Amino acid sequence: MSQTPDWVADPAIAWRIVLSATVSTPLAVEDVRERLSALHGEQGWPASGRVLTGPDEAGLRRTLGDERQGVVSLGITEDGRRIVVSAHHSRVDGLGLLAVLGSVTGTSVTSSARGVGDRPDDAGPLGTLARRLLEVAATPPARIAAPSPVTRSAPRDGLDVYVERELSAPVRTAALVLAGARGVTAFNRAHAARGRTRRTRHVAVAIGVSRDTSAAAIADRSALLRLRDVERLDLGGITDALALAPTQRPVQGTGSRAGLLTAGLRVLAPRLGSTLLVSHLGNLAADGVDALSFHPVTAGGSGVSLGALTLAGRTRVSLRARGTAWTHDGLEQLLEAVVAEVPSGG
Repeated sequence: MSQTPDWVADPAIAWRIVLSATVSTPLAVEDVRERLSALHGEQGWPASGRVLTGPDEAGLRRTLGDERQGVVSLGITEDGRRIVVSAHHSRVDGLGLLAVLGSVTGTSVTSSARGVGDRPDDAGPLGTLARRLLEVAATPPARIAAPSPVTRSAPRDGLDVYVERELSAPVRTAALVLAGARGVTAFNRAHAARGRTRRTRHVAVAIGVSRDTSAAAIADRSALLRLRDVERLDLGGITDALALAPTQRPVQGTGSRAGLLTAGLRVLAPRLGSTLLVSHLGNLAADGVDALSFHPVTAGGSGVSLGALTLAGRTRVSLRARGTAWTHDGLEQLLEAVVAEVPSGG
């Protein structure tokens, strides 16, 4: 397996974070394969992951988003211009994906993200779990109602669905959280069962952040901030909440405790998670890269993640969701609702 030995998480998903890039100079598959092998050796990771080729980026992304072997695996289109990087989240975080991309392509991508440093944790892993259980019982997080559920007659390959859109201006994390919460509320209202108006209450947004942006070694230094009842907040309220929110670490353990936690998370993850996961890689500077898009994991709750990054003054936003619950068209509708709520000058 590709995760770290103490990784405890819902085993129903692959826990792969994905970065897609268009490079200025076509890549040679053998060169990339050699660089990937060297990177695994430098990092002390287990045996090198796969390098796949295919006609289009979308197909490679869907396949590698469900990769189960290797810390890092890659996909390269046949023209050598597009590359997909897939990494297990226990060993690589979002900023680490940028470092991996640079290592295997010979390019350079850096982020303005500052991280949260030594901001204190909320209540520790088990305390967080206890609070989530209480939350589920008293005020469960809002869910996103998929408008076009996958039926028996539809393809069911189990692979995640991805959609993305490029916006013409920078968008900050707070603005993205606002747009996500309001977009979900508008989307649920538009797709209420039997035409009834449904109020979306207790929107919970998990925000992926980095603790340390200065370390050279590639690792998972990520943490989560979590905001509740986001549908009640304006942009200023979200900005303030992000500045003050404590971090939350994943529930982890070893031995028999790890086994019990893993079994429990398999059952509880859909109810313990958030309405939406948001992760923004920041304002990027890239040398040798023409375009980028980022796709966080689809863990827990509604199983929908909103990823973003800003490059050359333009922000690319993406939604990723589980193919067992969402169609491409349905996820496109949700993305339209989110984009419509991005505040001007965000």
